[in-house]
Amino acid sequence: MYLKPECIMNCWLSLFIGLLSFLPSSITQKSKTSETLNIPCHRSSPDFNSCMIKVLHDVRPILKKGVPKMRIQTLEPMFVPRILVKQGSGPVSIDSTFSDQKIHGMTNYMINGIKFDLDNYKMEVDFYLPWLYIEGGYSIKGQILVLPISGSGDSWSNYTTVTGKAVLSGYPETRNGEEFWGIDDLKFSINVKKATIHMNNLFNGNKQLV
Repeated sequence: MYLKPECIMNCWLSLFIGLLSFLPSSITQKSKTSETLNIPCHRSSPDFNSCMIKVLHDVRPILKKGVPKMRIQTLEPMFVPRILVKQGSGPVSIDSTFSDQKIHGMTNYMINGIKFDLDNYKMEVDFYLPWLYIEGGYSIKGQILVLPISGSGDSWSNYTTVTGKAVLSGYPETRNGEEFWGIDDLKFSINVKKATIHMNNLFNGNKQLV
């Protein structure tokens, strides 16, 4: 009710975009992982960005099932054990904890644009998600002026027409002789056209406040 959909979406989508960023690190090496994902893009190619958009679309069926060799679990649904959200301070502040979250619809993503700077380990992604449905447990505590907010229980939320841009910067990291892409900064700009959030037992069941 008082949670900003964009704030919650930032948490879930940062995990997802961070996951996608592992794919470019396989481009510069001929490893078993690269062969499994069938990445045909060459960093010197003039159409590298367009090629990567195609690759990220092509791997959606693989991401639905998961990639055990990359320690990537199934993304349909995507499971997140715990997310902490802190909003505001002073007279308007809410601390929320979401647990055992099941996120449906992540692999329906569309990449509208992508820009790589491989030499400097930077990436920009414009993306679109038609819908997301999320279910799991929650715990919330905070204050809206003189009104205390608290509750815990089950929750679900539905988001439609999600668009955004992610900007990642990172650094090279070598493991067992292979080069990987480490992430040290991730920024988001998110727009949600419509969001519905339902929380059972909000206000600890006080019917006068629900």
